[in-house]
Amino acid sequence: MSTLLQATPAHLDQLMPLIEGFYTHFGYPYEATTHRALVDHFLNTPHLGSLWLIQHEGHNAGYLALTYGFTFEFLGRDAFVDELYITEPYRSLGLGRSALKQIQHLAPELGLVAIHLQTESYNGRAKRLYEQSGFRDLGRSTLTWRPGLA
Repeated sequence: MSTLLQATPAHLDQLMPLIEGFYTHFGYPYEATTHRALVDHFLNTPHLGSLWLIQHEGHNAGYLALTYGFTFEFLGRDAFVDELYITEPYRSLGLGRSALKQIQHLAPELGLVAIHLQTESYNGRAKRLYEQSGFRDLGRSTLTWRPGLA
């Protein structure tokens, strides 16, 4: 079982290697200075969301990032699991499942009426984990617009 520790600005140095590992693992673009400034801003602006260190036997095994929003459909504040990452030595120990269950348990305390997440279409293992953790595919597609990417 994992333990979740809500990260504060004091945890920035512990988070950055984990975040770099996530981006490297998935082949996403990563720029150390830019990402550090972004994470620092996020940690210092609580209404944006929360970052959680996933710990196992006193070691940082990964992290979970929640970003906050609002949904009329589900009647209140919601969150998006924007990133969930377990480092290689700690995979297949159930830490991701445990972290999700802990976040679900904390949802009322965080004022959340719904938690959403998504996974890459090729990542069947992650989708199974999420479904086994009570997340449901609502049969919708995620469409994204970004300036400069038409």
